[in-house]
Amino acid sequence: MFLSHSHKDALWVEDLAKRLEDDHGLRPWLDRWVLIPGKPWQREIARGLETAASCGVFLSQHTPRGWFEKEIEKALNRQAQDPEFAVIPVLLPDADLEVTNALQESFLSLNTWVDFGRDSDSDYAVYLFTCGVKGIPPGRWQPATASNSRRDEIVEKLHQLKRLQEDQLVDDTVVLEKQSRIVDILLDL
Repeated sequence: MFLSHSHKDALWVEDLAKRLEDDHGLRPWLDRWVLIPGKPWQREIARGLETAASCGVFLSQHTPRGWFEKEIEKALNRQAQDPEFAVIPVLLPDADLEVTNALQESFLSLNTWVDFGRDSDSDYAVYLFTCGVKGIPPGRWQPATASNSRRDEIVEKLHQLKRLQEDQLVDDTVVLEKQSRIVDILLDL
C-alpha cells in the first residue's frame, strides 16, 4: 500500500507503517523507506502509486497543496480505472473541523475514511485501515486480549527472524531452528 502524507506528518505515518509491517505483515510503500538520496523522487512516487495495491491518504492540519494534491488525483484516477484499487482517506489525530470539511468537499469524500482523531482506540483505527488495505469488510471488531497479545508477540518474533534472514544476518539453519522453537511456544508444545 502507498502511504501519501505531508512531510510534517512523516514520523506519525512511519510509526503506523512499522505497525502495519510488524503486526499485520503488510508491505507499506513509504517514501522515507524507498526513495534513494540523490535520485529523482517524482518518477519513483508515480511508480509507487502505479504498483501499489491500495493508497492511504493521510490528512491533518499540515496537509499540503501542490504535489500532494497530484498524488491524490493520480490515486483517485487509478481507482476510477481499477475499482479494486482502494484509496483510503485517513484523518490523523490533529485533523480539525477545517480538514474534515475540506475532505467533505473533495472526491476523497466518496470513499469511506478512517479517523484516528475521533476513534479513541487507535487499535480499532489500525484495524479499519488494515481492512481497507486488504479490501475486506471490517465485520465485528474484537479488541486484543492478553492471549492475543502473547500470540502477536510471538508472531512479531517470527517477522523479526524473517527480516534477519532476508538481510542475510543469520544462517538458514539457525532460522529453521529458531522458527521451530517459536512455533512450539505458539502451539504450547
